[in-house]
Amino acid sequence: MSAIIDEAMKDVETMAMITKLKSENSQHLNELRQYSPMEILGGMKEVLDNMKLIEYLFQDKERAVREMEKEGMIDKAHVKKYRKDPDLLEQDTRRGLYFQFISLAVVGGFIE
Repeated sequence: MSAIIDEAMKDVETMAMITKLKSENSQHLNELRQYSPMEILGGMKEVLDNMKLIEYLFQDKERAVREMEKEGMIDKAHVKKYRKDPDLLEQDTRRGLYFQFISLAVVGGFIE
């Protein structure tokens, strides 16, 4: 976890995202701050585990689309787009998980 946090703090785009997150989503961040430090760390670990799992899931990108659709993980409005371009689903999934991790790291005080 610390390696991802360290790299995130060096990344200009991530730091810009954090600034925007703090200014535009402060209410959401305040809601997340209601969680205990252990719950925040648990959430970060879960996201990190999911980041590792997608490495396996996206070895077969078409199958990943089918499985995620079957599990209801893809909004029906986006199914056709992701079937046509499974790489986009992978990119969006990675971005979403990264955003979750960074949001939790900010709330937990690991990134200022």
